[in-house]
Amino acid sequence: MLLRTSLEFLPTLKISTAVETEKQRKPAQPLRAGPCLRFKKGGVIGTMMATPVLRIDKAVIGFESDAPLLVDVDLEISPGEIIGVIGRSGIGKSSLLRTIAGLLNPISGEITVPVGKGEIGYIPQRLGLINHQTVGYNVIMGALPRAPFWQTLFSLPGPELRQSARDAIEAVGLSDKVLDQVSLLSGGQQQRVAIARSMVQQPQILLADECLGELDSETAKEIIALIQKLAKEENIAIIIVDHNPVRVATFCDRVLHVKGNRIEEVNI
Repeated sequence: MLLRTSLEFLPTLKISTAVETEKQRKPAQPLRAGPCLRFKKGGVIGTMMATPVLRIDKAVIGFESDAPLLVDVDLEISPGEIIGVIGRSGIGKSSLLRTIAGLLNPISGEITVPVGKGEIGYIPQRLGLINHQTVGYNVIMGALPRAPFWQTLFSLPGPELRQSARDAIEAVGLSDKVLDQVSLLSGGQQQRVAIARSMVQQPQILLADECLGELDSETAKEIIALIQKLAKEENIAIIIVDHNPVRVATFCDRVLHVKGNRIEEVNI
């Protein structure tokens, strides 16, 4: 039971999926060019500053082939880039992140992400924390994808991984809360725990779904500063879904607007 509880919230890695579509789809309009980001339908319109860490090619995303949420998704994202995703509720933003994380198969197309355990960190809207456990316990669970099999089996990371967890907790400013139960923390502190748990995985890609939505403005600024630090210092590619287009424009390198069933780049 401990093993199932410990591993339940760890991200799932999807390396590559390709399925032939049955219907001819109308080509999507290409997004504006920019460094680190390229949309390819209609021709190559941009150049890459670095090797992309994520590539989505002609993907159709959703649950039913006759009613997809997103179509003709072509996207490349490079290390250290922060991408904001905006759009109305229920339009497919979360499904996009879940598909990148490997929790949802694309209806068609191909998604290529890094190969290896723990290469994708995923922070869902509800954070996925174990509320009756401590901060330290929650964060160290993020280290298990990098642990040897026997450590994963018994949920017992070794000294090196425990130190990684302590370092991540210190980085998000919660060293004094390491033994506190998560349910007793504020919303902002719980967000920090979720980020620390992803940090200890040492991912190449971090996906954050509405992680700023319920925070007050000052706490949101602190979390944004932490996200920017991760992108800059750890060279992590970050995709963050937010409902506030003005806010994402202040800290994201690119902003993608999900409109209808397509993705458009927004000038910022």
